[in-house]
Amino acid sequence: MPSFPFTRILTTWLVKLYFHTDVSGEENIPADGPFVVVSNHASFLDPFFIGYASIRRQVGFMAKEELFRIPLFGSLIRRYDAFPVRRGQHDMSAVRLFHDFLHQNKPLLIFPEGTRTLTGELQTAKKGVGMLLYGARVPVIPAYVGGTFESWPKGKFFPKPTQTYVRFGKAIELEDLYREKPEKETYRKISEKLMKNIAKLRKPF
Repeated sequence: MPSFPFTRILTTWLVKLYFHTDVSGEENIPADGPFVVVSNHASFLDPFFIGYASIRRQVGFMAKEELFRIPLFGSLIRRYDAFPVRRGQHDMSAVRLFHDFLHQNKPLLIFPEGTRTLTGELQTAKKGVGMLLYGARVPVIPAYVGGTFESWPKGKFFPKPTQTYVRFGKAIELEDLYREKPEKETYRKISEKLMKNIAKLRKPF
């Protein structure tokens, strides 16, 4: 949860009261030290739901640069420890910020798919995420946010209340892949393993 009273109140009202969100697996969130949460991405709401659910720690996140240009909204997400990334290019400043956060023992949220789904289904992860985690070597916690696509999918103007949930899984075992060569194939394997672990947390219909 963010340390700012206003954002804490806002997040709690949206997630707990408006959406009646169920949270499980919080015990898998490390109590200290750096880690990365990897989650599906279906809605603008997802970072706030993860932030609410991981109440033991304030989790920062990477967000597309364009969001920081939106009046008020850009300032709001900065209060949630968000930092910008230029999509579609090798943004070294974002990579440095990613590692800086972890070196300061701050946890981070990453959406391996890179952008919101248009169908509600999981997408293929970006290989760049595998490269980031290969270099970071910190615990990686999978998460699944359910119901946000039905509430506020891409293209809709305003969210509607729906039943939602956040599930955290146990840390993903990546040591075998960390022992492989730092090359594209290794990064692809890491990214694929992330999505498989995220998919396991999805509730059946």
